[in-house]
Amino acid sequence: MPGNPNASYIYNYPVKKFLLPLFACAASFLLSSCMTLSENPLSPAETARPDSRLAGTWVGKNEDAPDDVFRFTQGKGAWMRLTITHPDKKEKLESYDLFPSIIGKRTFLNVRTSGKDERGRTVKGYYIVRYSISSSHVLTMWPLSSDAMADAVREGKLKGIVHRNNDILDDSPHSDVDVTLQDSGANLSRFIQSHDSDDVFGDKMNPLKRVGD
Repeated sequence: MPGNPNASYIYNYPVKKFLLPLFACAASFLLSSCMTLSENPLSPAETARPDSRLAGTWVGKNEDAPDDVFRFTQGKGAWMRLTITHPDKKEKLESYDLFPSIIGKRTFLNVRTSGKDERGRTVKGYYIVRYSISSSHVLTMWPLSSDAMADAVREGKLKGIVHRNNDILDDSPHSDVDVTLQDSGANLSRFIQSHDSDDVFGDKMNPLKRVGD
């Protein structure tokens, strides 16, 4: 197989979906089934700066889930807590811890997560999400592209593992993959900075509109 001889490739077993789509129960977000998990954040939380623009209450602009409520609250240092509620639905309250990173003029969220892999081992990491907030208080986010990250790992540009879904019959390299990035946050930041955002990040999520403090 061409590419990075030091990269780990895991094929022919179904990866347990602990790599759940970011904010999976929030219907106002639309993500593919392929996900990228980074073992490290883009920057240390201790040196990150909080983004006060995020603090407050937001609602999804997706017509399929207009009542979902997203609330960012400030925590210690740059850390924030995001809670998502689903009025008139049976889903339980969701919560996520995250903090921002800045690369050049672009802003990103490091969303902390943990779960179990296919062997029952605890796996911790971060979902990296690019975001922007417009002057009209609309929050738009883009997740890392699993295809772009898989290519970067295969080509030796980043350290990581490419997980291939065994249930997919398509043999193309982009048929259905999850990626675990094992590189440092500094190297991942340099990679992002040297590439066009549209090439590194996937389809944008449905936007959120700020409605209050």
